[in-house]
Amino acid sequence: MSRPAWGAAPIRCGKMKCKWRGYETELVPVPHKRIKGLGLTANVCPTCGCDSYMHMTAKEIAAWKRQTETPKESI
Repeated sequence: MSRPAWGAAPIRCGKMKCKWRGYETELVPVPHKRIKGLGLTANVCPTCGCDSYMHMTAKEIAAWKRQTETPKESI
């Protein structure tokens, strides 16, 4: 199975409780936890800091696009 190009496919955070959705280019680079001092960085979720993510399915992508396109009403 081939992976999509970097930043082209929507992803979601690897934590089940975290609701962040976005693209790989929106992940935040932070210093690596285990390999310190070598200048290595890990890309983490901007909301919770989890360093794992999953590509979204077609149904998840459709629901995410619907949610972002609907204007939020202010009360």
